[in-house]
Amino acid sequence: RVGPVLLGVTQPRCPQVDIHIMTQPPSGEWVYFDTEISNSSGRISYVIPEERRLGIGVYPVKMVVRGDHTFADSYITVLPKGTEFVVFSIDGSFAASVSIMGSDPKVRAGAVDVVR
Repeated sequence: RVGPVLLGVTQPRCPQVDIHIMTQPPSGEWVYFDTEISNSSGRISYVIPEERRLGIGVYPVKMVVRGDHTFADSYITVLPKGTEFVVFSIDGSFAASVSIMGSDPKVRAGAVDVVR
């Protein structure tokens, strides 16, 4: 894959989702990237094209459902290649539902200590 994957808009009644990223935060300028079609669960997956690759930094993302204009806000963090990182949610709901690889998450020994 060339870029980050975005997941999380759930809206099965209106499957088209517009993806906007603030490429030069905190300018406030949103850049339209693409429109994706959600799957039967209302989720989308998107790979940022090589020619629009983001540099190292934190970027606000807005995914807008066409039709009713509901939206989900999130962030993409781009790290230097080889950087080790941990993905978790404060309340555990993310890890309890599904891993980013789409399979059952594995809670590792000492994971709680990492976030303390």
